[in-house]
Amino acid sequence: MWELVNPEGIVAVKSVKCAPRPNTLEGKTIGLRANGKHNSDHFHNRLSELLTSQVKDVKIVKLWEAVPDSNTYPLKSKAIQEIADLKPDIVIGLFGD
Repeated sequence: MWELVNPEGIVAVKSVKCAPRPNTLEGKTIGLRANGKHNSDHFHNRLSELLTSQVKDVKIVKLWEAVPDSNTYPLKSKAIQEIADLKPDIVIGLFGD
């Protein structure tokens, strides 16, 4: 007689609420998170320029510079804590090739 066993084990999934979307980016701190691919900084730097020129009092934190370990996927808990310590109002994950 065979007994079928699930080798994955039991995973407890907790439901979380998404943070509310800000009404405006004015006066906010925005963390830009890259994926570490070559030359992706060109896109990220341009986005940073556009945001600072079009949004009043916005502060941009380039996470690939401020937290070098933020380029890894999945993020390690140390990098998550370092990003949280910067207190960004929003983090935008940018993917580029």
